[in-house]
Amino acid sequence: MNTKTGVKSAETRVSIGLPVYNGERYLAQTLDSVLRQTYTDFVLYIADNASTDGTEAICRDYASRDARIHYIRNPVNVGAAANYTRCFTPATSEYFRWQNADDTIEPTLIEDCIQVLDNQPDAVLAYGKTHLIDDNGQLIRPYEDRLHLPQARAADRYITCMNNIDLQNLMYGLIRRPVLERIPLLKSYVLSDINLVCELSLYGKFIEIPHHLFSRRTHQKSASWNMEDKERLKTHWDPSKRRLVMQYWKSWYDHYRAVLRAPIPLREKIEIYQFLLKWGYWRKDHLLREVRELAGLH
Repeated sequence: MNTKTGVKSAETRVSIGLPVYNGERYLAQTLDSVLRQTYTDFVLYIADNASTDGTEAICRDYASRDARIHYIRNPVNVGAAANYTRCFTPATSEYFRWQNADDTIEPTLIEDCIQVLDNQPDAVLAYGKTHLIDDNGQLIRPYEDRLHLPQARAADRYITCMNNIDLQNLMYGLIRRPVLERIPLLKSYVLSDINLVCELSLYGKFIEIPHHLFSRRTHQKSASWNMEDKERLKTHWDPSKRRLVMQYWKSWYDHYRAVLRAPIPLREKIEIYQFLLKWGYWRKDHLLREVRELAGLH
């Protein structure tokens, strides 16, 4: 990048939030992929969660060379959930997306997604196809998100989203920011990102752009590398670890609350509540295990 290449306009329509903690290995590559966007009129908020490696130096260097980058450093590690909110809060744009510090995006991601959302006012989120890549950026395999949700009824979108969502990649597409302002963002439990995406489906359609725009890196230091490592997940989401109990119960409860506050017809809410009862039954082993763990019965 040459000096101060990015100059945002008074009507900047896109904001990007990049939460990072000790991300020096991949951060420069990630930032380069963001700054290579063909749609250039965006602002990037980096929230550094008190990193102890070279992350701060990398961020300050890039911010000194591009006026679109705003660097925020937390004095202490507040956990992933709070840091995702930290880089969302300053945004005032029409559209918003989060950007992981170790993932990369294709140059046309913003341009392609903004075109979809501009043309479809009933869509709340646009995203492209995902590639899974390894430590060195080599393709592992294409990944099918299966979350193209063009249905008119919110209940149909929500139930399809709940049934199909696995790896959560859609937050790295493009979202209507005013909708995000209406709902809770990430909370300090492991399934919170799934809850957030599913709740968004209550407010509008999800449109999948049928070509690769996003690469998700899988490596041993990523939070999702081993979902059975509960202590590691707790440290990622909330270093204090005080609130990370009853994960599935919290997720289930928040699904009900999301439907309750959604601006959808009562008959669709009832339909979703019936589905959620089945969802709880299907996951009864997880729910019962958490009760036993809380009671100290292992």
